Amino acid sequence: MRLAIPLMATLLVPQHVPHSATFYDLAGHRGNCSYAAPADKLYVALATPDYARGAYCGAYLEVTGPKGKVRVKIVDSCPPCPKGRIDLSATAFARIADPAKGQVAVSYRLVKNPRAGRLAFRVKDGSSRWWMGLLVYNHGNPLRSVEIHTRSGWLPLKRTDYNYWLTDNPGPGPFNVRVSDVRGHRAVVKGVKLAPEKLQQSRTRLY
Repeated sequence: MRLAIPLMATLLVPQHVPHSATFYDLAGHRGNCSYAAPADKLYVALATPDYARGAYCGAYLEVTGPKGKVRVKIVDSCPPCPKGRIDLSATAFARIADPAKGQVAVSYRLVKNPRAGRLAFRVKDGSSRWWMGLLVYNHGNPLRSVEIHTRSGWLPLKRTDYNYWLTDNPGPGPFNVRVSDVRGHRAVVKGVKLAPEKLQQSRTRLY
């Protein structure tokens, strides 16, 4: 998480230096975090330096603009954005500003322990007992680590900048998956199957 520390320090401190926000539409596509737009269409893309290679995927920002506040899920990166600028969904932008303005001054902060659902997982297409990618849903805070249990103990997976966690030689499964966030919460989900592209829901919350 070394890459995440500078951004987290910035976002957790109330913002007194003005930032700005623009807006866009995923238009049915997945963001760089490999997530589709949430059902409420309240999402945000971070500038590439702030995206921190996916360290904040799945976390939430509270954004304050001229018309009020909105909570948005981090699902994407914005390569054209300078550091500090965020690119909101059109729906989120309309909550805090007049869309006719196109770009407005905002402040924002990373939300601590946002309300999240039960953990869910998607095994990446092409995964097998020799290689596997795992995407985690509904964790709320930024993740610190994802591990699977093997005969040798807990095996750490490596996060990619597209937010899948990868490992070689996972075995045939099913897997016990241990998820830890940057605020010290940890949960173990048992029985995650080697079933590529199937969304696997659990009954477990991270906090």
